[in-house]
Amino acid sequence: MTIIKKIFVFGNALIETDSLALKVAEKLKERVKGVEFEAVESLDDVENKDDLYIMDVAFGIEKVQVIEDLENLQTKQPVSGHDFDLAIELKILKKIGRIGKVKIIAIPAEYDLNKAVTETEDVLLSLFSS
Repeated sequence: MTIIKKIFVFGNALIETDSLALKVAEKLKERVKGVEFEAVESLDDVENKDDLYIMDVAFGIEKVQVIEDLENLQTKQPVSGHDFDLAIELKILKKIGRIGKVKIIAIPAEYDLNKAVTETEDVLLSLFSS
């Protein structure tokens, strides 16, 4: 099987509201051909940062969706270096030219697993079928 795209999956398996993207990726790895899912903890774990496909949970959305404009990502005001989340890191790397295009497959954080799998599969098939 030829890998068409690699999707970097963020999450923490130990935190229920942060583990959904990891669970979805596990279910989809055999169902979506040509896509490789790689669990990562940080963008430091990603070698090629030219064009990124990222899957993660998000709050404040009602269905699985693709976010391409990083300015649409809400960030909290960091107080220290420990407060930097993925959205802030992406915005900084984009601003300094260290990453190319970014597509984030955002899954509602408190979604039902089966619904998340079905919607994410549909989104991926539409993303990569062209």
